Amino acid sequence: MIQILIDNPLLLLFIVLAVGYAIGRIKIKGSSLGVAAVLFVGLAAGALHPDLELPDIIFLLGLVIFVYTVGLSSGPGFFSSFRRKGLRDNLFVVGMLTLAA
Repeated sequence: MIQILIDNPLLLLFIVLAVGYAIGRIKIKGSSLGVAAVLFVGLAAGALHPDLELPDIIFLLGLVIFVYTVGLSSGPGFFSSFRRKGLRDNLFVVGMLTLAA
């Protein structure tokens, strides 16, 4: 069974997602792990065998989706932060980043 998952990393990904989602829906005394269960199932799958790994494109896709969602959530507040002392604070941060580089 493990050799099948090593040969088909996308099958491994979908099994981890499905099992983690199913475990996350289980409620014990009114609380559940939610989507964090996917993380725990992924950690368990990685500990199962050292050769179980995903292609690099999966990690890159995850990073792109993360940056996209952070941009969506912070985008509307970015321009409103220029009100009052926001412009001064943003210029201060840009200056500090320039000095640090």
